[in-house]
Amino acid sequence: MSNQILNLNIKDIGWQQWGRIVVFIDVANVVYSLRDLGWRMDYKKLQSYFQTQAKLVDIYFYYSTQKDNNGQANLLAMLARRGFRLAVKEVKIITIGKNEVMYKGNCDVELTIDMIDIMPAYDTAVLLSGDSDFAPLVKYVQRRGKRVIVVSTRGHIGRELIQAADRFIWFNWFKNIWNFEA
Repeated sequence: MSNQILNLNIKDIGWQQWGRIVVFIDVANVVYSLRDLGWRMDYKKLQSYFQTQAKLVDIYFYYSTQKDNNGQANLLAMLARRGFRLAVKEVKIITIGKNEVMYKGNCDVELTIDMIDIMPAYDTAVLLSGDSDFAPLVKYVQRRGKRVIVVSTRGHIGRELIQAADRFIWFNWFKNIWNFEA
């Protein structure tokens, strides 16, 4: 693929040229990426942005949640009302020592299956993740005529994913558009 890191103005992306778009959000990766950048995602603003700038088909939201967390439940309810496609798993708590636990919640397989299953519905997948495990998935859908744009940030993006993507865009390009303001 002709990988390009966009060093243009945000207005130069030209989303319409990318055809029908589906956005895939690896929430855990996004949250940690943006935490390091000092801002939080407003998912309503993200949805509105793609609805006005692109031929948006759908937004898929992959999330691991903790039982009885009202804040997370409220977020998921709001996203469901707005039409987001939700793939939610409960976080597993794994005991690894006498006084140590590890929290595990990963929706990578679900994201992979969805990106492959719904290929007829989109021309371009927009992947909000830096997980290099997705590089083979990106190459797979590209071999079937799809394009992939990856959005992430330094320290949270694998070189393999940047190289596989048709385009790579830094999260901070969208800070003034998608930033959550409490």
